[in-house]
Amino acid sequence: MLEPRPVKTISRDCPFCDKVHEIEHHIEIGLMPVKDEEIECVVEYYRCPITDCEEGDSWSPGDMLGENLLRARDAYRAKHGLLTSGQIISIRKKYTLTQKELSNLLGWGDITISRYETRQIQEETYDNLLKMVMNNPSFALSELVKHKSSYSDERFKEIQSELKAMIKQEGNVSLKRQEILNRYLDYDIECDANGYKLLDIDKVADVMAYYAKYVNSLFKTKLMKLLWYSDVLHFNSYGKSLTGLVYQHRDLGALPLAHGEIIYLPTVNVIEKEYEDGTSYHIVPLDEPVIPTFLLEEQDILTKVAMKFRDMTGREISAYMHNEEAYLQTDMRDIIPYSMVGSIVRF
Repeated sequence: MLEPRPVKTISRDCPFCDKVHEIEHHIEIGLMPVKDEEIECVVEYYRCPITDCEEGDSWSPGDMLGENLLRARDAYRAKHGLLTSGQIISIRKKYTLTQKELSNLLGWGDITISRYETRQIQEETYDNLLKMVMNNPSFALSELVKHKSSYSDERFKEIQSELKAMIKQEGNVSLKRQEILNRYLDYDIECDANGYKLLDIDKVADVMAYYAKYVNSLFKTKLMKLLWYSDVLHFNSYGKSLTGLVYQHRDLGALPLAHGEIIYLPTVNVIEKEYEDGTSYHIVPLDEPVIPTFLLEEQDILTKVAMKFRDMTGREISAYMHNEEAYLQTDMRDIIPYSMVGSIVRF
């Protein structure tokens, strides 16, 4: 479960007392109504510790209420398999489009995307089209050509050129994804080796994007250990790994199969530098990263791991991992079963 945040106090105008004094700032898990459902999400509100009246003693200003509602809608979307507002924004940023340009690309009204990013939940038919654009730049290009009249000649050519370049790049990414899948052919059923979860490449990519944004000095070795701890903590708490990665016993600790291909998934940038003793791989966020929406329990795991290891080097985390029971009881290149993890040393 998500751990409760400590209550903070700030000095601001209180609508109950009609004066400025110390009030409480709460962040917690609550229920909000969305489309006739009660949706669990993170909510923020202020509370007056002085007043005591029938009307209540807490409130959310307009901007805070808007954020609460957006989180509730996104939680609803995630629950029902729809794209979240952040994911829709990431589509625009991926293709460097404005809200109006993405709407026009799909033949929709000028403000449709603006509504989906801020206040309205899209219907499944619209969601499916957005997913096709998100996952397939070739489809985006065909839609662009279909609605060419919505753009100036200059802008059409700019978007067309970017999409063509992206299609070539996506071909390289597809090859990497296939190489990863090939390494996991022997783990095509839920089992102890994958933490009773089939490999979810998109989840792996999302987790890497999260750590690239929030963890200092993220190099390949460190990232691989963060993936390991994310998976085993999730397994210990919920009986399944977070990503479905399979880990081997290696010199520097647990290392997932296809680690050389994983780091080139398109949610992060990799800066390679050659040294006398080898190559370093510095993992950095994209120029305009959009962190995906995680389930509450996933976010809790990621936050714990990031807070624990964000200032440690890869070698320090490797030394830490060498004391784990799962590492001590396996040999070089053995697959490390999740059931062997037990309690995590000093976590």
